[in-house]
Amino acid sequence: MKKSLILVVCVVLAVAMFVGCAAPAATPSAEASTEASTEASAEASTEASEPAADGEGPLVGISVPNNPTGWVAAVQWSAKQKAEELGLNYVLVASDSVNDQANKIDELIQMGCEYIVMMPENDELAVAAQKVLDAGITLIDFDRTLGDVQPDYYVAGDNPGMGVAGGEYIVDKLGPEGGKVVIMNIPAYGEIFKERVDGFKSVAAEHPELEILGEYASDNGAPETVLTVMTDVLTKHPEIDAIYSSDDEMSQGILQAIKENGRTDIKVITGGGGAKTYFDLFDDYPDIWASSQTYAPYMMADAVQVAADLIAGKEVEKELIIPTTSVDRENVEQYLKDNNITEDAPY
Repeated sequence: MKKSLILVVCVVLAVAMFVGCAAPAATPSAEASTEASTEASAEASTEASEPAADGEGPLVGISVPNNPTGWVAAVQWSAKQKAEELGLNYVLVASDSVNDQANKIDELIQMGCEYIVMMPENDELAVAAQKVLDAGITLIDFDRTLGDVQPDYYVAGDNPGMGVAGGEYIVDKLGPEGGKVVIMNIPAYGEIFKERVDGFKSVAAEHPELEILGEYASDNGAPETVLTVMTDVLTKHPEIDAIYSSDDEMSQGILQAIKENGRTDIKVITGGGGAKTYFDLFDDYPDIWASSQTYAPYMMADAVQVAADLIAGKEVEKELIIPTTSVDRENVEQYLKDNNITEDAPY
């Protein structure tokens, strides 16, 4: 009996010792995991936001959608460049979704921002925008509208004007004889793309020498997507003189389709957005007047400038609509210089 009891006690002690030794081994792993998670979160936070330039003056919050490439990336780049150039006390936050942007705007409000410059993901940010206004913070809205909510200041490009400028460019390059035109658009990109096409159509309606063969849509502006759509369009229409394109990246896909299909009849292509990768192609197609009718994403600098002017006590127009510029191989270098678009610009 005593031997049995002693045996049971030994077993219990052995188990206790094993558990006691095993438990501490798990703790460092948990700590390491926590530290790694914290570091990852810190890194993500650092990537998503930019600290204040010098910590002096009223705090300016800048809220933009997050996109590592393309037009939106250039908006973010431009905002940072301008804020630092002006020496603003600013915080820039980039968001991955509508909800994320709304949450980060709440954070900017809590941080005590006196001005918020925002490019909304879409008009669903109207609720967040109203919170900004209700908090007594000056709201400067960039590029996209906010439904029924009216910001204090609004900075945007002239989308109908882009279409008009594209139409006038085609009319000028084709001359009095005119020609056959197809329209390429991206309806999924929303109302502003409809405004561009409508602007073009308003010009075409006044020029009977332009024959619109058809209007075609791509799911998005990715050149590889457009390449497929445009190849079908070229097959359907053996003779095309000009292409009205509403987007620069779309125009890159169009040029590739023309090249791969060996077409030599197309004389003019428009665009929109101000993509350097598109500009770089101008000289590769000397027989085509490739162009972009654009308000550049770098005009986000104008929205940031509004905040700086208000801080300085200057009078600022409530609405600033940036006019369209037509860019082609004849003026592209001057355009880049005038807009301070350097080699490190992402778009």
